Amino acid sequence: MSLITPERPDQLVGQVLGHRYRLDTLIALGGMSRVYRAMDLNLHRSVAVKVLDENFASESLVRERFESEAIIAANISHPNVVSIRDHAISGSHVYLVMEYVRGQNLAEVIEERGRFTPRQMLSILERICSGLRAAHLEGIVHRDMKPANVLLSDNGEIKITDFGLARAASAHTQSATLVATLSHVSPELVSGAPSDSRSDIYAVGIMIYQMLTGQLPFPMTNPAAMMKHHLDSPMPMPSNLVPGLSEDLDELVRYCTEKDPERRPQNAGFLLDDVIQIRSTLTDDELDLDAESLGDVSDLAPLAAAAMPTTVQQRLDEWQRHRDEQRQPWWMDEDTLGETAATSSEDYSAVPEDDATTVISTSDATEVLDLREAHTTTVPRMANEHEAPEPSFSSATAAYSREDLDQFEDSAPTATDLAVPTVQDKVSARALKQEQKRAAKEWRKTAQVPTHQLVRPKTGGRRAMITVVLIFVVALVAACAWFFGRGPGTIIRVPSLTGMLQTQAVSQFDSQGVPVRVNSVYDDEIAVGRVVQSKPNTGESLMKFQGVNLLVSRGPELFEIPALQGLSQTEATARLADKGLTKVKTSQEYSSSVEDGKVISSSPAAGEMASRKNTISLTLSRGPAPVQVPNVLGLTHEQAKQKFNDVGLKLVVGEKQYSSDIAPELVVAQSTQNQTVPYGSSVTVNLSKGPELLQVPSVLGQSLTEATATLEAAGFTVSNRSMLGGFSDTVRMQTPLNQQAERGSEVSLYTF
Repeated sequence: MSLITPERPDQLVGQVLGHRYRLDTLIALGGMSRVYRAMDLNLHRSVAVKVLDENFASESLVRERFESEAIIAANISHPNVVSIRDHAISGSHVYLVMEYVRGQNLAEVIEERGRFTPRQMLSILERICSGLRAAHLEGIVHRDMKPANVLLSDNGEIKITDFGLARAASAHTQSATLVATLSHVSPELVSGAPSDSRSDIYAVGIMIYQMLTGQLPFPMTNPAAMMKHHLDSPMPMPSNLVPGLSEDLDELVRYCTEKDPERRPQNAGFLLDDVIQIRSTLTDDELDLDAESLGDVSDLAPLAAAAMPTTVQQRLDEWQRHRDEQRQPWWMDEDTLGETAATSSEDYSAVPEDDATTVISTSDATEVLDLREAHTTTVPRMANEHEAPEPSFSSATAAYSREDLDQFEDSAPTATDLAVPTVQDKVSARALKQEQKRAAKEWRKTAQVPTHQLVRPKTGGRRAMITVVLIFVVALVAACAWFFGRGPGTIIRVPSLTGMLQTQAVSQFDSQGVPVRVNSVYDDEIAVGRVVQSKPNTGESLMKFQGVNLLVSRGPELFEIPALQGLSQTEATARLADKGLTKVKTSQEYSSSVEDGKVISSSPAAGEMASRKNTISLTLSRGPAPVQVPNVLGLTHEQAKQKFNDVGLKLVVGEKQYSSDIAPELVVAQSTQNQTVPYGSSVTVNLSKGPELLQVPSVLGQSLTEATATLEAAGFTVSNRSMLGGFSDTVRMQTPLNQQAERGSEVSLYTF
């Protein structure tokens, strides 16, 4: 709610609702209601009265919600929750009567102090959780927990107020419209999910961060960015701004502000247990961090008001004593003051103008001071304590005799007479003062008698002229009253119009006689034909004849996608940024036609239109896809080369190899086979030289053992065949002999 300034008067101030509640002072403004400090005329006590604005009082849905606030809050009885005392309708006014808490809200205290010590924060948090637990036990979710809805009274009490957005948790109310304070809204509310007690816990976590650091965790930007912060951005820790804070306090903030509600404390009762546990485990040094500059818990409550006058009569007595002291001459003693106070009421005509009725600002007063019935006497200013009053001249008053004035001046004591104020001097001065007052009184009577007539008696023509002038003045006053009361000069407050259809907004102002000027603007969030903003803004006041400017959405501004194929990612992103498109994401694909790292395509495609909120997808090339190496064994050189070229590989011919299985000049081996290699890679192949022929050595006459060793060393295998019973192991015959044979072929040896 916003504070009220003296420049914004309110027509309800002074009225009595329901023959009982006199509205004395407007203390806060809300989006749909106003809050007054009022007097309960039956019980003679101060109360707070929330009055629903007439613009909304006629809407049944709004009235039901306002009435539900009274029913919901009235069912919570706890010392840390503002109590509801009445709810009624008086004429066209729907109002709610609440306990009046004299003090400040937590947001104002944070603004003034900057931040709290951990001990101060935990002391406040414990009472907030205690009051919120009472609501959660009744199945009630506050839904708008924030520092502005926590009141710190002058006597140190802490109370939660404004259950205007509360709903029964069992109903799991869900709406397509987000009704909450964006700086403290939970992720589930942003995403449209139902709210429960854990949504309040998230908001309390934001409040803990505020109390420890003096600021919000996320910067106040546009609503869309703020909601995205709550959905995606990690919660910063308070120790980042306040070095030395305990890790337990960082963990408390993180625990309360988990994105997943299942991972938070399930209600304020569980959180209260954690708060008590943390406070008992922290050391005094951790609890009183920076207490030298921030104070202790006792510094949170304002100084007791008992030392100051608290009632209207006490304040009036105090002011009167102060004025008497200001009027007391420096040479008067207490006895003289007593005699002066005993003089007649006529002596008070000498009060200086500075002591006329004093206007006390409501922001400085503990109670409402109604001084409208006080009487103010304005008299000519006295030059000093011994000087006669100087007359004020006008065209209708004759000048007073200068000789009389000279007589007053001659009778005044000199500076020498006042040099040593003896008892006799004091008595003479008192007599002189009384004589001056008597002369001044006589002068006022004489000054009222004109010495000569300045104008001739009124004739009939002059009387007619005066009558015409009077009629004209009366008509002018009546016209002004109509103009400023019900005509074009009537002051109205601009309601919330954001998101409303243009026809509905224009119709609403037309019914009140307010001219409307419509301009269209691009907007990425508001649908076409709906109001983006009004000038003056919501909540501001204007006279009807001034009119209202409506900015109506024409939808998002569209930009043409440029041709991006073949550009690098940096170049493509820069071209999109030149068009106002900054949201870009990339993916990669193999391409044999586009160079590695270059753009293959975009979505939307080149030539299509997109808005700033659209994300442009770029597909980047990873180069050609890997290929499978074909098997070319047994093929000729040309056949293998053609097969490699078909799949994008290069053939390299290595040294020829002997092969008993592959004919000469055919591929007998390849470096890579049955594998995937990058496109354009080289594969080495070896051509066959045919089988390798070796000279078979003669081993005749050698023993079988020696012959076998000789032949195997030459690259042959040996087969032994014994003849005639094998009485000897001497080789007598071998085949083949004295000729060439393939390496590894068999040589037969015969022994007998």
